[in-house]
Amino acid sequence: EAALMSADGGPHAREGADGVRAATTTAIGVADVDERGGAYAHGASHDGSIDDEGFTLKFLISPSAAGSVIGKGGATINEFQAQTGARIQLSRNREVFPGTNDRVVMLSGDLMSILKVLHMILSKLVADGEGIDRMGQPQVVLVVPNGSCGCIIGKGGAKIRSFVEDSQADIKLSNQDRMLPGCNDRTLTVTGSIDHVLRGVALVAATLCEDPSYNTLVLRPSTYSVHSPISPHGGGSRRSIDGGARRNSHNRSDETSVLVTIPDSLIGAVLGRGGRTIAEIQVASGCRIKVSDRDDFFEGTTNRKVVITGAQEGVQMANYLLTQKISAITLQSQGQQHGYQ
Repeated sequence: EAALMSADGGPHAREGADGVRAATTTAIGVADVDERGGAYAHGASHDGSIDDEGFTLKFLISPSAAGSVIGKGGATINEFQAQTGARIQLSRNREVFPGTNDRVVMLSGDLMSILKVLHMILSKLVADGEGIDRMGQPQVVLVVPNGSCGCIIGKGGAKIRSFVEDSQADIKLSNQDRMLPGCNDRTLTVTGSIDHVLRGVALVAATLCEDPSYNTLVLRPSTYSVHSPISPHGGGSRRSIDGGARRNSHNRSDETSVLVTIPDSLIGAVLGRGGRTIAEIQVASGCRIKVSDRDDFFEGTTNRKVVITGAQEGVQMANYLLTQKISAITLQSQGQQHGYQ
């Protein structure tokens, strides 16, 4: 299954185009209105058109909902792209957002096109019984870089409260303290009628357009869990985690195994003298940690494989401690010209 699908026109997209255009035009009036009454977002021209071609918006989608959006042979996603001009990309089948079973959808294009295609996607999901919360209300879960959340919250939470009042949607930002180790993104859940959700997303997106760091942050490599059995050779995700780690995970009764790959040049410092550091991490987390033999690298790299096995909370702690150790080594190396012992 291709992560990116190109598009030609199709009937489903044409059927929903007129309604989408009206709803999106309403939702896009979120940033500024010039003296001629034209609505535009940051980076747009004063004739009302939006020319922020490089904007990207990410949201989560369940495995079953992904099938609904893609359609048979990619027909639905192709139609949506052709009709709106937006680009739609999905993370691979088993690459999910940390702590969830949901895949990540990335929409790219100008803001108007993104809102149009989001409206089409959400309408399709609701019609198929997907994209709704437990109360049956339409819902979109956006993925927002932690570094850009401040502009959405505003001083004392004023900005996000204004979004709720304006859109009449329920908007909730996940707690920063609940971010998993190695994950630099938070989730923003927008719930309500389709029109209210679209309006809320438009308000958020227009604000993110004004954040100069957003485009850089949203396009950096992300951490994905791969829910599949770990093979002896570490098959699975090839998406890099910051610091050179990769993760694979699967559930076996109440145990979880995670595969982390670490550059060979750093493995000595991670092990510690006589294996002391890795032993301390095992004791602290209650997990078993196994490091691959010398010259036994993750396929296509010179990274050693480290398998962490234990209870989910313990695995998360061990992974966090390893990440912290790697970060400390990296910071230390910035001030040194020699290797690590």
